Amino acid sequence: MEVFEASTEHRPPFTIIRARGELDIAAEPAFHQQVEAIVAQEPQRLVFDLSELRFMDSSGLRVILDVYRRLGMGERVVVCGLSPRLRRIFDVTGITGRVGGITAYESLDDALKHGARG
Repeated sequence: MEVFEASTEHRPPFTIIRARGELDIAAEPAFHQQVEAIVAQEPQRLVFDLSELRFMDSSGLRVILDVYRRLGMGERVVVCGLSPRLRRIFDVTGITGRVGGITAYESLDDALKHGARG
């Protein structure tokens, strides 16, 4: 089992949350607390970089989806770096890949470039 960790980087107007390792029910409380602290700072745009995430269960999905709904949906909250497995989970659950869903970018660079135009 790979340990979960998350870090934050500010690149105005973006706040980037990088998740690494395995985000499961045991790691979710710490992730949720960290995300809530960032949301309390009222970020202009929030990017979840999941390129180093090896596993995520429904508890991690719930944290991201809750933030997306609370911050008004749209391009204010996006995800990037989804592995094929994570992309399938996000698409099958309807979190991405549909109108009104979270936008998923291939890489952090793509998310920052697109978001800078929006």
